[in-house]
Amino acid sequence: MIKGILFDYDGTLSDRVTSAYRMYRWMVSEILPDMYHDSVDFELIVQRCMLWDEFGTIRKEHVLEMLKKNYAPDLDVPAWKEKWYTEFHRFQVAMPNSHEVIQKLKEKYRLGIVTNGEARSQSIKVDKLDMRKYFQTVIVSGAFGKDKPDVSIYQQAAKDLGLECNEIAFIGDTFSTDIAGALKAGMLPIWYCNEHRGVSNLDVKQVSSYQELEDIFLNHTEWNQ
Repeated sequence: MIKGILFDYDGTLSDRVTSAYRMYRWMVSEILPDMYHDSVDFELIVQRCMLWDEFGTIRKEHVLEMLKKNYAPDLDVPAWKEKWYTEFHRFQVAMPNSHEVIQKLKEKYRLGIVTNGEARSQSIKVDKLDMRKYFQTVIVSGAFGKDKPDVSIYQQAAKDLGLECNEIAFIGDTFSTDIAGALKAGMLPIWYCNEHRGVSNLDVKQVSSYQELEDIFLNHTEWNQ
């Protein structure tokens, strides 16, 4: 029986694609202030940033180095990397219906967040979306000392919830971190594919909305038997 649910943050609780798009629009407008923000050329640069970003899975220096190489030869890469971590929280967007569904889940399950990233910036992002109130534990890899998919971070979250790993479902959008780690830890993985459909030979449940999560955990009792 599933008694607890752990969530990834970026791309699962937050609409990371929309959040990153808003952030990159601001960044490009600051780096290239003379460009008309509604022009095709401005949008082209923003969209290239989104491609270079690779859903946040690549180091931030890569995007900035590509911006410097192609559009802004005087760009201070270290300074703008720091701005990413200090400013990204301002552009956060929650997944549609996430607050409503999580509030319902909280009445039945023990909930937590396990997210990779720098401790301070991830914590601020969680607070920006007013998410902390739903969760019994929030673990950020930068503070914990290990990143997903290291099994120890999942085990710590289970301990925080007072549950065994096999009593917990883990919901996340990235297979190589969220889903792989959950499988190795013995949790029930649910692959949140809001922007795409995942492809895998492994038998992993996929969802694309919080309505589907509500159906699984609150309306379909067979999932919890």
